[in-house]
Amino acid sequence: MDRRSFMTTCAAAAGGAALLENRITFAEIPSDKPFAKVKLKMSAPIDFFPGKTPVEKLDAVAAWGLPAYEWLGASGDVDALRAKADSLGLVLSCMGGAGAIRPGGMVNPDDHDKVVEQFKKNVEVAKKLNCTHLVGLSGNERDDVSREQQTEFVIKCVKRLAPIAEENDVTLVMEALNPLVDHKGYFMTTTALTMEIIKAVNSPKVKMLFDIYHQQITEGNVIRNITENIDRIGHFHVADNPGRKEPGTGELNYKNIFKAIAATNYKDFVALECGHSTKNYEDTLKATLDCLSAA
Repeated sequence: MDRRSFMTTCAAAAGGAALLENRITFAEIPSDKPFAKVKLKMSAPIDFFPGKTPVEKLDAVAAWGLPAYEWLGASGDVDALRAKADSLGLVLSCMGGAGAIRPGGMVNPDDHDKVVEQFKKNVEVAKKLNCTHLVGLSGNERDDVSREQQTEFVIKCVKRLAPIAEENDVTLVMEALNPLVDHKGYFMTTTALTMEIIKAVNSPKVKMLFDIYHQQITEGNVIRNITENIDRIGHFHVADNPGRKEPGTGELNYKNIFKAIAATNYKDFVALECGHSTKNYEDTLKATLDCLSAA
């Protein structure tokens, strides 16, 4: 599945490609692998980097010292991509997994069989690409049944996905999205609801994808929600608000946020999912490094 197909299916779940297309230029790649020196395990979208093909882009990912790249709609020659990544010591930090941002899906039991099959297929791709985290999306809120009933439907669906994740040693990371700016009508929006679902499923292979940009818009209280739920957070997405640009361009204090995450000894990936305030991806990575300096 290519990124465009995945994002269409998921109704632009992450929005990364739309933010990046035709907007970046490529500056000189550093020689000192700066991200290898930071405490958190950082990842960045493959579309950030120079190269004619995804395989070629991995050289720049490694040159920056990043241990991983992110590609929600990973596609193409997966064997070549895996071989190149292995040669550089890189992994794919996260990719699409199950569900979508549209009517139906996890909130509708009639769609659960399709969601399960979708997850099985994506798990197989993830294993080929050495990716252990896959995104889960609840679907949009229904107006014909209560929110309590919809919550039970999502739990029922994820309980079917959890054994698949466990058997394949991957983690399904359920993503809450903001309904105020980007995803009006989406069902699973708050940290509290996401945690309610995860706790009810009760699997070590089902966690939350905490998108800091989305949660700032929906509810704020970012550091407290992160630190109080860190054991059930399996992945982070990073962008500032407003504008969904790189850390340091908006109202979020990313120096303190990164410092708080690092203090928990969190071991999974923190992935950039943002646009650029300039046309040079290098500025985005440098701004992120500056915010990481306090971690």
